[in-house]
Amino acid sequence: MINWKMETGLLSPLAQEKLVPLAFVRALMVQARAFGKDVSAILEQANFPFNPLDESAARQRYVGVEQYSRLCMMLLRAIGDESGGIMPGTPTPPGSTRMLAYSLLGCSDLKAALERSIEFNAICREPESQIIEHKLSLSDGGRLARLSYRSQVATESGQSLSEDGVLCSMALWLRFCSWLIGASIDIVAAGCVGPEPRKISGLQHFFPCPVRFEEEVNWIEFPASFLSARITRQEKELEGYLKVAPYHVVLRPVEGEQTLSARIREALGTDFRYPMPSLEQLTKQLNMSARTLRRRLEKEGTSFQRIKDNARRDAAIAWLSQEELSVSDVAELSGFSDPSAFHRAFKRWTGKAPGHFRPSRGNIDKKAKPD
Repeated sequence: MINWKMETGLLSPLAQEKLVPLAFVRALMVQARAFGKDVSAILEQANFPFNPLDESAARQRYVGVEQYSRLCMMLLRAIGDESGGIMPGTPTPPGSTRMLAYSLLGCSDLKAALERSIEFNAICREPESQIIEHKLSLSDGGRLARLSYRSQVATESGQSLSEDGVLCSMALWLRFCSWLIGASIDIVAAGCVGPEPRKISGLQHFFPCPVRFEEEVNWIEFPASFLSARITRQEKELEGYLKVAPYHVVLRPVEGEQTLSARIREALGTDFRYPMPSLEQLTKQLNMSARTLRRRLEKEGTSFQRIKDNARRDAAIAWLSQEELSVSDVAELSGFSDPSAFHRAFKRWTGKAPGHFRPSRGNIDKKAKPD
């Protein structure tokens, strides 16, 4: 049994919301080097206090949200491409995303915003003749919305396009769309054109759900009920959001405050060692009948059970990234007294074993039951 106390130096998922693990900062500077950019110059322009690639930086485990966001924006400015060099076609000049975001604020709902984004890509980034598929459609009898994309363009270096990187970029954009409507859009499934990459941590971060590989196009699916969600944000909110947008689209999306799903998620908390509220307890707290709660959640494309599963799934993934915690520890924190039951539930939630979400693919807890 572990002793979960703040003095251990470990951070709960709630505490992690205001901090960025150093690994994400290092990844930015590794990317800068890959593009042949001056790391020191980017750090200086971002007023960053230390070089995250230095060995002495290992003691600094986390940085602030604004620090990370500012460094990310300086990197994109140095590269001259707001897509980070991942998306095919013409590089996205700095400032383009901001102008697109302003144009989306005038859309009536999410469906119109996504369609305008697709039009922007065809006009401003990539000739339509080079796009194999980029569209918004319905699947599963209209229950799910599918955003699909594939390009036949290779990168300027002549190397094959990183399709898993493209898929992650699609997830990034959907996270911004979540901010537009003020509700967290839950991706329920995804497909990638390429084979499963050797390093899958990037995909795991953005897709805590089953991902199929070697598909004809890249695609992500989410509840179709979100398509009719109104655009709730205003211009005066956009500038403030853009200052920390890299953090929210890369690490932690903005939670939708006005949705019933978000209210339930907040009520569940992050300490799952104790029993979660029952449906009856929750309906009393929310002052509504069980029938009304189920109907409203169905309209939001989810259910009480799914919210509970996703809450434990997301917390477990966050805990698995902390090397100090074993998989057995994470199972206990997630509310499972039996590690085998945790393994089965986690594979049902994500399509992967917990060991795949450890900092190193080979660092699988010896105490935990093998797959």
